[in-house]
Amino acid sequence: MLIKPIKMNKIASTFFLIFSGASFFAQTPITLTSANMPSSGDTIRYSNAFPNSVDYVPTGTNFFWNYDTLIARSQDRYDYKAAFNTPYAFYFIGATKYGIKTADTIGAGTFTFTDVYNFFNKTTANFRTEGTGFKYQGLPLAAYYSDDDELYTFPLNYLDRDSTTFKFNLNLAGTISYGQQGYRINEVDGWGSIKTPHDSAACLRVVSTSYSVDTINISGFGFTFPNVQRAYKWVSLTEKIPMLELSGSYTAGNFLPTQARFRDTYHNLVGTTENNVKSGLQIYPNPSSDLVQLKFAETHTGTLKLYNAATQLVLSSNFDGKSHEISVKALENGTYFCIVVDKSGALISFNKIIVAK
Repeated sequence: MLIKPIKMNKIASTFFLIFSGASFFAQTPITLTSANMPSSGDTIRYSNAFPNSVDYVPTGTNFFWNYDTLIARSQDRYDYKAAFNTPYAFYFIGATKYGIKTADTIGAGTFTFTDVYNFFNKTTANFRTEGTGFKYQGLPLAAYYSDDDELYTFPLNYLDRDSTTFKFNLNLAGTISYGQQGYRINEVDGWGSIKTPHDSAACLRVVSTSYSVDTINISGFGFTFPNVQRAYKWVSLTEKIPMLELSGSYTAGNFLPTQARFRDTYHNLVGTTENNVKSGLQIYPNPSSDLVQLKFAETHTGTLKLYNAATQLVLSSNFDGKSHEISVKALENGTYFCIVVDKSGALISFNKIIVAK
């Protein structure tokens, strides 16, 4: 069972955190150990948010990161299963080994893999990835790290910096092979407290950067390429996964976020398809080349925001009443994510608007 900090009234807790410098949660930096990592049997839900909605630059000591306006686009969950409860028990033997399903299907055609799992292990010294299980043409197979990828080393404290190596290789009867070799640097560059739509908690801010050279060989044709990935993680004592994790590619000192996930509870979201959370919102015409009408079943005061496929904000408009009108005439053809929130920041609707001229 996950133990969570005591929740306060949203308005009261916000004022308290502002005027107390967030000292309620973070008078001194916390220390993370393996006890704060997920275990076999844990089921942990998270929500996906727009990556560009997270300002990852600010950090410091006794810092207050306020991300309570994040909007859940969709939800999923991590189901950590003991290895013997997966199709790959033969390959990952041991009571301490467990995995999560990362994909139903990846690849295409001859090179299609199904039921893909990543497997982990944790000790008092580290939390690490040990390998991958997958089915190829219906046969359960596995690939291992010959040098495990240590995701965290313990104890983890503010200003810690560690570097670990990893090496991974997958080979299918000489037909296809994939290898990855490199190192990971973890830096704890801040401590304090974080507030998300889910909760507030004391945390450490961990910057994790993975530097590798990847090799792919298909039927004798091969090539290599550099692969640098970075993740900003706000890790607490209580939630097992980061309160918030922003990840993406890191090239020549430039970070391009592609995924944002925050720990959350269940909401009535329907993936990333049309989802009118409340108010029975109607949007028409859709597709549109000029004006778009929004009609609510009841009066609302709030903000509408449109994001393009690259999750960049392209339009923001405030509204008050039962109807609202926006112009998409200046926008390029394409599909846009339409986020409608009320004045408190609560989600009213998540839809898609298509611009076609």
